Amino acid sequence: MEACSSTTSIPKNKPRSRKPDGFRTPRTELDMINEKLRSLQGPLIDLQPIRYEGKFLGRFRLYIGNISNSVTKEDIEGIFKQFGEVTDVFIQSNKNFAFVRMDYYQNALKAKQQLNGSILKDRKIYIVFSPNASIHVKHLSPSVTNELLHLAFSVFGEIEYCFVVTDKRGKSAGEGVVDFVRKSSAIAAKKYCTDRMFFVTSSLKPVEVEEYTLPPDVDGIPEETMRKSLSYYEERELGPRFAVPGSFEYEYAQRFKELWQNYNLKYVRLKADQESEERKLEIDLMRARYDHETERLKDMIRQRELEKERYCQKLDEGPRQSQRMESNLMEDVSKLEFKPPDNLFMQASQLNDLLDSEEREIQEQQWRLAEFRSDYEVSSYQQEQYYDHKNRRKAPEVVVHSQKRQRFSK
Repeated sequence: MEACSSTTSIPKNKPRSRKPDGFRTPRTELDMINEKLRSLQGPLIDLQPIRYEGKFLGRFRLYIGNISNSVTKEDIEGIFKQFGEVTDVFIQSNKNFAFVRMDYYQNALKAKQQLNGSILKDRKIYIVFSPNASIHVKHLSPSVTNELLHLAFSVFGEIEYCFVVTDKRGKSAGEGVVDFVRKSSAIAAKKYCTDRMFFVTSSLKPVEVEEYTLPPDVDGIPEETMRKSLSYYEERELGPRFAVPGSFEYEYAQRFKELWQNYNLKYVRLKADQESEERKLEIDLMRARYDHETERLKDMIRQRELEKERYCQKLDEGPRQSQRMESNLMEDVSKLEFKPPDNLFMQASQLNDLLDSEEREIQEQQWRLAEFRSDYEVSSYQQEQYYDHKNRRKAPEVVVHSQKRQRFSK
């Protein structure tokens, strides 16, 4: 039998994913809007004019309803190309509608007028202008221009077109219209301007944002586009007429008119009260702003006075501090001068006395040794007589060597 050898494969260590150095919170939509607003700090004067291309704008988009499920993109482009350039064709077959964008408003209007109610693949289509990504801005100050309105609302997204609404005299009506490229930008502008207080100028009157309502369609509703429902036939039973006074129709018509008149009176009064309250609020705002500015200036003056006092105290303390430092320095120098203590002199004198006593003891020992040697030589040997050249006897000579040690001097 052959031995069965099994090999076990050891898995290699997988490289560990490197963790980021620090966790960073993802930026929200509001963070990006605030970052753009910080770059728009005033003063905003003499803004550069903005030139819009005016082609393929969102307001040139058409809605096509009641289309067949078999309609394709080529079919839509084929019937609209005769009126101008076409782009952004979108078809929702399961809901039987489509969108198309024309190059200019005149071409879109012409296509709408001629194709509305026409037959496309055995079905009558209905064409209207599509609601675009537009907002209506209210409560604008008179100093707001098209350029400033564009700059202020560009923080919410890319703008396709915007303008300030004017009255018959060409003055600002306090309102404006902003067309965004994307619908999400219009939704964000409406959301944040509703939930928060958004200002365009120094005025503390916040702007109000609403969905933009398209102007009335000049084509109206043709008879051929009207759907023949039950209510259509009920209302068409009677034609135009005047109500006969005292009749049932006259009584209820009179009540409708009174109700509308009361509404108009309430609206006029409410509008007058609203304007009066706004004027009062503006006056209170001016007073509060004046008081706030006055208090701010007072705080600045008090702060400057405190800084002045601290500066004067610093100037006065300068010479005194330098004198104190000089005196302290002189004291330190005087302490550093060398003054030998008295105990050193005492130790030196004691050491000298000790050396003297030792030297005397050594000399005495040497003299004793010399005497001992001389006595020993006389007793052991015959003492030799030494005579000088004059025949005189001299004593034996003993030499004692002693080493002088250096003494400490005071």
